Amino acid sequence: MSTSPTWFGGADRPLFGVVHLPDDGRARAGVLLCPPMGKEHVDTYRGMKFLAQELTAAGFAVLRFDYAGVGDSAGEQDAPDALARWSSSIVEGVELLRGLGCPVVSAVGLRAGSLLLDHVAADLGPLHAVVLWDPIARGRGYVREQQALYRLGVGSDSDPTSSESSDLHTIGQTLAREAAADLSALSLTASAPNVGTWIAAVREGGAGTRLSSILAAADARVLDVGPMADFVSPASFLVPIPAEAVRLVVTALDEVHDAEPSAAVSFTPRRTATVPTDRGSVVETIESLGEHGLFAIRTTPDGAGDGRDAESAVVFCATANDTRIGPARLWVDSARRAASSGRTALRYDRRGAGETGPVTANEHTPIYSPEGADDVVTATRAAHDDARRVVLSGICSGSWNAAYAASRTGAGSVVLVNAIGWSWRQKKSAVGAVDPATMGVPRTDPEWQKTPRARVKFALQKHLPYPAWLLLGRRGITQVPEVLLRTLVARGVDTTVVLAPADHRWFVDQRGEEGMRRLARRGRVPSVVAVGVGDHSGFHHTFRGAVTDAVLRALSVTEDQRDGALSA
Repeated sequence: MSTSPTWFGGADRPLFGVVHLPDDGRARAGVLLCPPMGKEHVDTYRGMKFLAQELTAAGFAVLRFDYAGVGDSAGEQDAPDALARWSSSIVEGVELLRGLGCPVVSAVGLRAGSLLLDHVAADLGPLHAVVLWDPIARGRGYVREQQALYRLGVGSDSDPTSSESSDLHTIGQTLAREAAADLSALSLTASAPNVGTWIAAVREGGAGTRLSSILAAADARVLDVGPMADFVSPASFLVPIPAEAVRLVVTALDEVHDAEPSAAVSFTPRRTATVPTDRGSVVETIESLGEHGLFAIRTTPDGAGDGRDAESAVVFCATANDTRIGPARLWVDSARRAASSGRTALRYDRRGAGETGPVTANEHTPIYSPEGADDVVTATRAAHDDARRVVLSGICSGSWNAAYAASRTGAGSVVLVNAIGWSWRQKKSAVGAVDPATMGVPRTDPEWQKTPRARVKFALQKHLPYPAWLLLGRRGITQVPEVLLRTLVARGVDTTVVLAPADHRWFVDQRGEEGMRRLARRGRVPSVVAVGVGDHSGFHHTFRGAVTDAVLRALSVTEDQRDGALSA
């Protein structure tokens, strides 16, 4: 099959999508995949790609895409008319499929995507089938649930001095109050008369009385796809691919399209788009990096060429199962801010994440790996012709990868966000056996703190002479900030550490302040920015603003240092 990342839709608001076509250039039908919103969009990213692969193998042409203002697509995520923009994105996606040569089109909506698809279905022309996968029956309940999860997992967003105080924040998304109200007003109906067959792929025990009555009225075919919580809202960075659920959805679509003859389909992707922002237009180019074909998007000032000779460049490193989009679109927004100020930016997917590489049913991409370390070096070398003009930034394991590439390539600066892995020796984790304590993750569970292991660790932190503590860090037994920071200082990398409250406590507990005092003797001390609010994953809107500001400052510092070196 061919997989073609592309821009599509209007030139004034380009949308990002990926077109999958069968190898023989013929398709039985086109299938549009409407993704979820917020963090669910990121968590289900590889699963939706797996569904696209399986549908394409069954003879369908498939389009995955990001709604306007979501993911890589153009537009502000907090636009008041966001619902209308999301709806238009679905319309444009169906138009693209028909433009490929698909005479018949069907669609799949996952979670909030099912609610949006149902809302706009009547405007899409004839749809052979619509699959509502783990559907949300009412927008109001969904919005309230997402707000509650934000408050519990991220913290309060009430800030009367903030210009964003009128927005509503969820994990992974910011909504204008008007857009939140519009989304809340939606209710699933499954009533569009232009839909030939309704199919509901419902989680185990998920079809309540109201949803059951809606599906019964639509004479919908109901599939029990089993548990879905670990897929759409996983408790950790490990997101299982729901292979059996995907198989059921593919089989259902295969059956309802059984009598459809195949038609010739073709597609030429758009690799470059001009993206309007509130600070002027920038240009974004889809690229493939290195021998492993890392998926990347380069953002440059409008009219600046490929950006490889810009004053400075920033590379954004994703963490865990995240993609180049970043938490709540942090890396997309930061890249466009950087390009609006005359710099260039590169965001990429390491192997086994996002758009890089095919998806397998049992895949597991470790947080730290030799492949991930090689990939960040590849991205750094592709970002700019002069490594000293490169800034790298990432969160958690992404910050470790940023530090690794800076130490290997001679990059000018790094911005390490919520770093917890301070050793160059990273421990591997097995599927299903990930212990946060072995990965350097702060343990705040009161029950764990009562264990003998915790008591020994706290005693060592408090009483072990610092040189012995540092030795443990160098051997990778514990995480000591000086280990990683000393290497960066010795290699002339300007370093900024940005920490949310819990991560700052971890930095202090791991005796980071002692290490900073020792580094001060070398005359060049990393900057530590303790942000008063925020969460480890970076979803808090105020914390994300602090990260973007730190990246922009690092770009300026890198340019000043390079210019000073040249003048000397």
